[in-house]
Amino acid sequence: AVAAACASGSLNGMLVGRAIFGLGGESLSVAQSAFITSWFQDKELALSLGLSLSVARLGSVVNNLMSPRLASAFGSVHAALWAGAAFLALSLLCALALRCI
Repeated sequence: AVAAACASGSLNGMLVGRAIFGLGGESLSVAQSAFITSWFQDKELALSLGLSLSVARLGSVVNNLMSPRLASAFGSVHAALWAGAAFLALSLLCALALRCI
């Protein structure tokens, strides 16, 4: 939603999309912790929760490094946002595949 709104130049659309994304972020974190807790026990649980949190923070760092590079390489900010949307779609597909296991 944010990428499409940015491509069309709609500030209100970008704000609404960002608000929706922000609402889902914390809910996802809680659900992810519950999912990890159901799979792991004892020492493995601590390691898996730590790795999960670390990978999430690493994703933020990679985003902060790559978004400006993508925007300058393609000449627009919305190109970087579409790349983020593509990774989001890939993440959704991975989550659905994991659900089937």
